[in-house]
Amino acid sequence: MEPWEGATPDLADPAVVGVYDEIPLWSAPFGMALLEAVELHPNMVVLDVGCGTGFPLLELAERLGPGARLHGVDPWAPALDRLQQKLQAWQVETVVLHSKPIEEVLLPDGSVDLVVSNNGLNNCPDLDRALAVCARLARPGAQLVFTANLPATMHRLYDAYRQAMTEAGHPELHAPLQRHIDVRRQPTEALRAATERAGFEVLTAPERTFRWSFASARALFAHHFIRLAFLDPWRAVVPVELRHEVLGRLVRIVDAEATRHGSLALDVPWVCISARRG
Repeated sequence: MEPWEGATPDLADPAVVGVYDEIPLWSAPFGMALLEAVELHPNMVVLDVGCGTGFPLLELAERLGPGARLHGVDPWAPALDRLQQKLQAWQVETVVLHSKPIEEVLLPDGSVDLVVSNNGLNNCPDLDRALAVCARLARPGAQLVFTANLPATMHRLYDAYRQAMTEAGHPELHAPLQRHIDVRRQPTEALRAATERAGFEVLTAPERTFRWSFASARALFAHHFIRLAFLDPWRAVVPVELRHEVLGRLVRIVDAEATRHGSLALDVPWVCISARRG
């Protein structure tokens, strides 16, 4: 069959409509930069670490075409179920999914041409170990491109949280809040160093920022992605018996900020690192 003779997706088909969403808003700014940075060639073997529901893995698969082989890795099994539906709906047959952490993936050493991770590697429990696995699987000359949000992410909210803790008479809670920030958000210099320790040469590491604005604290805490990825860790830094007082103050501080400025503007600084396997 010629390339132009493929079937047109039926927009009345529930299977097609059910997977037609979708670039998650949080993932999009990071992922678009990643897609600009990757070097694509026919017949590549690609590894996506923390592929989630499929962005940018599915986009890469379609851009590379039928000669490529792509491996999506994520321990989040329901996300891979969702991604499998997309692969079937879009008739993409070049992707293999691995429902496990990157450290447990069984691929031949030196077999991968391109490793990508869209805000995924920075969520691995041990970044050095994860990068070491990527380096072992990558052939000499392979490209690594990954994105990560930086420590100043949503700093206005965290400043407000510290203020609420202090006003409630519990400044000792600043330390667990800082640990929450540090555990998943390393500065660019630390990410570069970890990449180089693994055996990659960093080529570029541009930093960028996007902004989320919310009309009120209620809107912020009700946002689906905030509830999915942030709300539980935010609550966990405050003991249960203090949450009503501290979080109540946080809501009032956030609402006052939104009233003064028209909205609560939360900046998300991030970096896109492109590196080459030595």
